[in-house]
Amino acid sequence: MKPPRRPVSLDAAAARFLSEHRGRSAFAGPPSAGRAAGKILKPLADKFGPGVDALARNWPEIVGETLAQWCAPDAIRGGTLYVTARGPAAAVIEAESRRILERVSRFAGRAAPTRIRIKQGRPSQPPRPAGQNPSDSAAAVREGVETDPQARLHSALEKFGRGVRARDS
Repeated sequence: MKPPRRPVSLDAAAARFLSEHRGRSAFAGPPSAGRAAGKILKPLADKFGPGVDALARNWPEIVGETLAQWCAPDAIRGGTLYVTARGPAAAVIEAESRRILERVSRFAGRAAPTRIRIKQGRPSQPPRPAGQNPSDSAAAVREGVETDPQARLHSALEKFGRGVRARDS
């Protein structure tokens, strides 16, 4: 025998039906702006390399502390790195341009500039955060800075050893 049916109001029946047959919400909300920007900017960063801001933050590791006090990168356009230097430092940068471009290519990868143009003027120095530890890229950029042949050999052997360990792991 069936239990007797209780009278149910129309509002209660509608609420019960909606709670049992409710699907997912119609709108989940907008996606995260950071995630959406990352999907766009990551391929561009891979294609074009780091910007002049990233280069300026690591400039002391690229050219050395002494030259970094006298010059700063301004722009990267068309495969050319534009550097602003104080008077006599321009001649030193011109003399060291091959080595500077080599270090910039280590930092920037395959999208690195191949030429350097120097403008005399007052370089703008970006403020460095206090207590910032040098990154792995800074260590890679510093390699080959040594002028002593023995130190350069030691640096090259260390780099070779890191490459072998990275390949084996």
